Amino acid sequence: MRHQILAGWAGLLALGIVSAGWADVTLYAGQPAAEAGIALRSWGAGTIEDSTETTFVGSRSIKVVTRGMLSGGWVIFNRPVDLRADLNAPDKVLRFTLRFPGVSGASGGVSGPSGAPRGGPGFGGEGGAPRGGPGLGGGGLQGPGAPTGSGGGQATPPSLRELRIVFETSDGKRTETILPLQNLRTNESGWQSVSLPLSAVAGLRNTNGQIAKLGLFGDTTGVFYIGEIRTLSEASPLQGYMAVQNAFGSVFTSRSQSRLSIASGDELIFFGVVEGVDTPVEYRWSFSDDPSQVDGVANGVRRRFPKRGNYTVYLTIADPYGNRPPATAKIEIQVN
Repeated sequence: MRHQILAGWAGLLALGIVSAGWADVTLYAGQPAAEAGIALRSWGAGTIEDSTETTFVGSRSIKVVTRGMLSGGWVIFNRPVDLRADLNAPDKVLRFTLRFPGVSGASGGVSGPSGAPRGGPGFGGEGGAPRGGPGLGGGGLQGPGAPTGSGGGQATPPSLRELRIVFETSDGKRTETILPLQNLRTNESGWQSVSLPLSAVAGLRNTNGQIAKLGLFGDTTGVFYIGEIRTLSEASPLQGYMAVQNAFGSVFTSRSQSRLSIASGDELIFFGVVEGVDTPVEYRWSFSDDPSQVDGVANGVRRRFPKRGNYTVYLTIADPYGNRPPATAKIEIQVN
C-alpha cells in the first residue's frame, strides 16, 4: 500500500498537479517575443516592442512608451499563464524588474555640491549604510525643498510615479490595480524590482486565474524597460531603519545611533530605509511622544528643532496590503 501511495504522488508530480501551487512561474525572461510565447500590442498613443538597448537577463527586454493611463501596451500570452494556485497566498507576488532611462545604479556614496548624500553603498556619511537605496540627493527625498546634488547613486527618480496594471483572463474578465514606483531600490546596473502581492488584486479571485493578457500603462509620459516578470514568494518580515542627515551633511542611522545631539534651530533630514522586500511600503513619521500619531507620510522628511529639549522621532514602515506586521525604528534628538 505504501508503495502504491508513493507511486501515486510521483504520478501527480509528473503531471504538475501537486507542484503547480508550489513552483514559481516565469512570465517573461528576456527572450525575443516569439521565443517567449508572447505577442506585443501597442495601445493608444503608447508603444511596446522588443528591444536590445538594455537587458536584465537573456538577449532582449520589452520597451514601453506610455503617455498616460490609457496609452501603453499589452503583453499577450500565446498560452494563458495559470496563477490560480497563487491568488490567495499572501506571500506570493508578481515581480517586475524594470529600468528607467536616466536612473543610474549604485556607484558610490558621493555627496553632491549641497552636501546632500546620494544613494549607493553609503549615504555619504556613515559606513555600512544601505546599498542602492534611493538617495536623498537628486529627488530621493519626497516633498518640497529636496536637496540636489551630483555623484553616484540614483541620478534622477523615475518620471513615472505609478503603473496601471491590467489583467485580462482567458474567461474574458478584466481587473486592474495601481503599482507604486517610488522608493524602488536600484542595483548596480540600474535595474529596479517592484513586487505586487497577487492577493492584493482582489478582482483576480473572481476570474479563472488564467492570465491571457497583461496591460502596462504609466501615469504620465515616460519610457521604461521590462527585463523580467515572474512570480515568487516574499515571506520575509519587514525590516528597516532611519537615516538622519544633520546640518553639516553627516549621516547617521538608527541602527548605530540611539541619540543625536544638535544645536537649537538646526534642521535634520530623516530618510526611511526598508530591507529585504520589493513590495511597496508606507513610511509613517511621528515627532511626538505617541508613535501612533502620524505627522508625515513620505520616504524622507525634514524637521527643524527650534527649542531646547529632548525629542523622540519614530518611524513605522508599514505594508499597505496588510500582509506583514510593520517594522519600527526610533532615535532620540537632544537639542542644546
